Amino acid sequence: MRFVIVASPRTGSSHLVSLLSAHPDILCNGNSLHPKHMWLSWPKKDLTKSVKAELAELRERDPNAFLERLYTAGFGRSHVGLKIFDKQNNAALRKLLANSEIRKILLYRKNVLANYSSRLAARSNNEWSVKEGRPVSPPPAVRFDEEEFIRFHDRYVSFYQDVLGRLSHHRQPFHFIEYLDINEPFLFAGLVSFIGADPAKLDSPAPLRARQAKQNSPDIVSRFLNASDVVNFLERYGLEHWSREGETSITAIGAKQGNQPVPPDPALHDPESVKTAEVH
Repeated sequence: MRFVIVASPRTGSSHLVSLLSAHPDILCNGNSLHPKHMWLSWPKKDLTKSVKAELAELRERDPNAFLERLYTAGFGRSHVGLKIFDKQNNAALRKLLANSEIRKILLYRKNVLANYSSRLAARSNNEWSVKEGRPVSPPPAVRFDEEEFIRFHDRYVSFYQDVLGRLSHHRQPFHFIEYLDINEPFLFAGLVSFIGADPAKLDSPAPLRARQAKQNSPDIVSRFLNASDVVNFLERYGLEHWSREGETSITAIGAKQGNQPVPPDPALHDPESVKTAEVH
């Protein structure tokens, strides 16, 4: 099965690519259509300098043939995908969205203020990602500019509005996953199923959190030098919930404390129980 991840910078897309590629039946490339770089998850022995040059020339000359080359290079894995951002190649993106043979994954970050601050910090120290286990330098505090942020926000949501509109127009199904959901094992397993792979082949939940290090504090307001301006902005627009950001967790609090988990409701797993409940 072929798939594409449609995303924006600082939405956890690199982390998602690495998690998907850890599945034995999935090969997920990175930003293959980036105008200056080409991130592929190919084995090193198959990605020589001459092959890179050949692919770069093909991408420039015939993007459709380039994508076909990528989708047919699974290296023994039956599900192949890539990710793409706005303005990398919008003509190719439109064709991907209209192609019913390609499964679409939309990766979104609801907290646009967190996205904005993360971009500013990464741009400031030129540190866009850090692998787990490597030292993480404290991100620099950044300055909030209200007018700049509003422009950023409106461009950000307009991109997703356009993508959703095109998917609706072409009547294409898609899987929507949010930044905070990536590390939740149950939701990640649902994504794997959507691609067509077997979630039972995933590693245990622990390794899901061991791919890339978290770079910024969940206290979003503290990321800014002029925090009071941020608080004032959030209050005026009714966006106080953007002051913090935390991951989705479908885990009982008792289980987190080492207590016995709450047993599942049999009616949720037994079709006959469901029928009985519906009748009575």
